Parts: sequence; structure tokens; C-alpha cells
Amino acid sequence: MKIQDLDVAVIGGGIGGLCLAHGLKKAGVPVRVYERDESGTARTQGFRIHIDPDGSRALHQCLPAQLWDVFTATGGLFSQGFSMLTDQLEELLHRAGDDAPPDPIAQHRSISRVTLRALLLAGLEAEVEFGKRFAHFEELPAGRRRAWFDDGTFADANVLVGADGVNSPVRRQYLPQAEPAQTGVVTIAGRLPLTAGILALVPKQLLDGPALVVPPGQSSLFMGLWKRSRESAEVLRRLGGDPSVADEDDHLVFGLAVRADRFGILGDPRSIPGTQLMQIVRRAMKGWHPDLRKLSEMIDEDALVANPLRSSRRISAWQSTPVTLLGDAIHSMTPFQGIGANIALKDAALLCSQLIQAQRGEKELLTAIAEYENSMRTYAFKAVDASLRSMEFAILRKQAPVFQIAKTAMRLVNQVAKLNRLRMAA
Repeated sequence: MKIQDLDVAVIGGGIGGLCLAHGLKKAGVPVRVYERDESGTARTQGFRIHIDPDGSRALHQCLPAQLWDVFTATGGLFSQGFSMLTDQLEELLHRAGDDAPPDPIAQHRSISRVTLRALLLAGLEAEVEFGKRFAHFEELPAGRRRAWFDDGTFADANVLVGADGVNSPVRRQYLPQAEPAQTGVVTIAGRLPLTAGILALVPKQLLDGPALVVPPGQSSLFMGLWKRSRESAEVLRRLGGDPSVADEDDHLVFGLAVRADRFGILGDPRSIPGTQLMQIVRRAMKGWHPDLRKLSEMIDEDALVANPLRSSRRISAWQSTPVTLLGDAIHSMTPFQGIGANIALKDAALLCSQLIQAQRGEKELLTAIAEYENSMRTYAFKAVDASLRSMEFAILRKQAPVFQIAKTAMRLVNQVAKLNRLRMAA
């Protein structure tokens, strides 16, 4: 096969889309990214994010060496420990972090979402266009696609990639049957600075890693301590960014998940004012351990953010075309496994590799896209299912008798593990 002329249009400048753009640019494949935001700092990008070994490998593959070094300097190591606690802070399960020497590439890392996006935008100044809201696409002669934007402009390319999130307009036109379903669960998230007073109240298990509080009722609370790397501010200065907006302060992440119908949450919870969200938090945590309730009361209610959780549904394999999707645009998942962004990065690296092979003439373009989609459907929807099961255990299907059985079983597991450690020490 001969070398193919290939250019790619990416709709959406989030983590997955920007990672793909870096990989294609590094390989010499022309790429343009069209982002609806007016700038890279137009909106808050959430709290910190856990990058797992899959995500780290994808970033290493796609980023130029200089930016990979920036990423490793900025992203602090993420503890792999995890705990499950009752609402009275009784320990149900505790898994210590792995002390094995980390792989230099495939590590667990912690990084601010704002910092990661600033890093991914660096070096793509000529490739990213802001203020471009995708309207629809159409087929052109010779298999090319034209993406139209709501300002009347358009962009033509051999490949159109929808990396435009859970509300993807590309997906709505291309695969309308793949619309994610509402789970009936809403998260209310906030954060607290890691002052001495806050640290005195947090469960000791958080020093080993994040924890999930699972009360008998149908709700749960995720907590995690996130600490910046010392190099972050200097790294951001070198990138030309503003460290003051990089979400780099050490903080406690607080994420309460509740059933919407149990708390009278109707419509879009993102429009609920902070004062009302705080009332929901108080109701959900009534009777919980005093330390947990104190922590919740210390959160700035105006900074609380509510989001409805949706989960993608498996659909039959579709006929591959020059239009494809990655990340939340095709496989949105609940946050209960903490892997959504990493799967998007894995998508980006895999699609990048396939498109590079097509550009080099090693395989036909549609074959390359089909191989990406076949692989993506397998690993991504496995992650979607696992994330949904985790949410259902934590909230939707957790009845009191089942909870008590799980509580007793976990205590027995911990006791057996302690006895085994004592025997080994003797």
C-alpha cells in the first residue's frame, strides 16, 4: 500500500482529544482540534484526577518528550491504598498501597485537571481553535467529511473524531442509539484545603489512599487527600500558565452520591443552588459520625457542584466509516471505578496508532478505524460495566441485610489477613 494523504479533525479539546492530537502531530499527521470553549481557561475542569498505568502509557506514547517530562514532574505519585468505612468510621476494608518499585512509565499518578489540560494544550497552539460549537457533519466526495459549526464555518478532513464528551453532538448524529442512560444517582462534590484542623478530622485511613464511606442507606461518600508536587508551580511557569489558577493547593476531595428520587431532585441538578445542595448533604449525612458531618459543614456551599450520573449502553457493532468516537462520547461511565479519563487516554493512544499505520500505507483507513473500534468496544464497555456495578453496590442495590453480611465478611477478611501477617512475622 502507498502512503496515504491523511488529515484529522477532532471535535472536543478535552483530555482524550488533546492526547490524540499530540500523538498525531508527533507522527506528522495533520490534525486540527475544534473546542467549543472560548479559551483553555474558560471553565473549571473539576478537581484532581488519578492517572493509572494505562493512562500514563498513553500519555508517554502521544506526548513529545519535553511534555512527558513536564507531566512526570507535575503529577505526584498516587497511593494505591483504598479503604471502605461505615458512616460511623468503622473500618470495613483496608488495602495498603503497593511498596514495589514503580515502573518509570506505567505508574499511578495524581494531577490537577486544570494543570493536565494546560499541559495538553501546550504545543498545540496552532492546532486548537476555540469558540467552535459543532453543529453537524456531512459526507463529501472521496470519503471526506465536513464538520459545520454554529458560526457558519466548516472544516474538511479525511477523519472526523468525536471527542466531545457525554453530551456529544457528533454521537447524536452518528450513533443516536448510543445515548447514555440516566442512573438515577446524583453526585454533590466539593473540596476543603488541607489545614491542620481538617487533617485532625479526616479518617486515618486516608493517609494510605482514598476511602469510600458506605452507610446502610442508599448513598455513599468518596474522600481523598490530594497533595501537589513541589515542582508544579515552576512547571506551570515554564509552560506560560498561571499557577494561581491551576488547582494545585493541597486539599480533601469530598464527593457525596445520592439517589435523586430519595431527595426530591428533579430535573437538572446542575441548576440547584449551593444552599439547597448543602441541605441535601445534611439530610443524607444525618446520624453519621460527627467528624464527617463537621467536614461537610466546613465546605463552601457556593462551591458545591452537582452532576447527574449517566452510563452508556452497549450497542451492536456498527459499520466503520471515517467518523469515529472516543472517551465519554461513546462510553460514558460512572466515577465509581475512577477510570473514565484513563480509558479515554487509552482510546486516544490506540486510535493514534491505527491512524498512523493508515497514513503510512500499512493498512486501509477503514480497516484501521474498525480495528480501533473493535478493541475499544471490548475494553471500554468492560470498564463501563464495572463502574456501573460499583455504583450499584454502593448505592442502588445496597439493602440493610446485605450490607450487614458484607460488613461481617469484610471484618473476617481483615482479621484473617492480620493473623497471617502475625504468623509470617513469628
